[in-house]
Amino acid sequence: MLVRITEKCDMGCNHCMINAGPDGQHMNKTVYEQTLKFIGSLSYPLIMITGGEPFQHPFIIEYLEMAQKQKINIIVLSNGTFVNDEELREKIIKMDIPVQITNDSRYYPRKITIWDHDKFYYIDSILGVSPFHRAVKNNIKITRLSPLCFNLRSFCRNPNIKDFKKTIQLLRLQKKMCTPSINIDGSIAAGESNACSIFGTVYDTNQTLTNNLCELKCGNCGLYKDMPPEYLNAIGEGK
Repeated sequence: MLVRITEKCDMGCNHCMINAGPDGQHMNKTVYEQTLKFIGSLSYPLIMITGGEPFQHPFIIEYLEMAQKQKINIIVLSNGTFVNDEELREKIIKMDIPVQITNDSRYYPRKITIWDHDKFYYIDSILGVSPFHRAVKNNIKITRLSPLCFNLRSFCRNPNIKDFKKTIQLLRLQKKMCTPSINIDGSIAAGESNACSIFGTVYDTNQTLTNNLCELKCGNCGLYKDMPPEYLNAIGEGK
């Protein structure tokens, strides 16, 4: 599950499906505390902290420490610019938190410093670009073939599951951990983008989230049009 603690980022990547920018807002502490409580209610709680650029959140270290104290497993998704801040970099290294660093030269306007550390994992090629925000505005070729929410919605609608928490656990077992995503206001989106449909908040019950997700109607991304009928039926978008 993604937790978007900020929509601020100074990189300005031309494919950004969050539309993050230098004036992006941050998740406040009250919402973050409720988010951790919500995540903690899941079996084997794990979050992927993202943004925007999460290391531009003024309280990033405090937020990471809060999650660690609650025994929540953490992965941070970053553009890697933080490694140039020696004090911040050393704090992250000391906390022993894995950081996935992405910098694809096709979309990212600035190169980063590669810092050799066993907890820093580098990705230099993005496999799927989604039709949201700047990718559409900049006419970037869309390479995503299916909706970001497909796995989440099809699992939860399965008659043998029909439970939001169980769905999250099954997705994690299959290493599908990028959906749903929690936005800076505590709303929960079905896909990775903040433009994906909202089906609840971190204040809702498991039953409410289950019902809302199973009844969700979307199509924001436009990736449904070429899907076979059986796939559309699996997510409740069939005729």
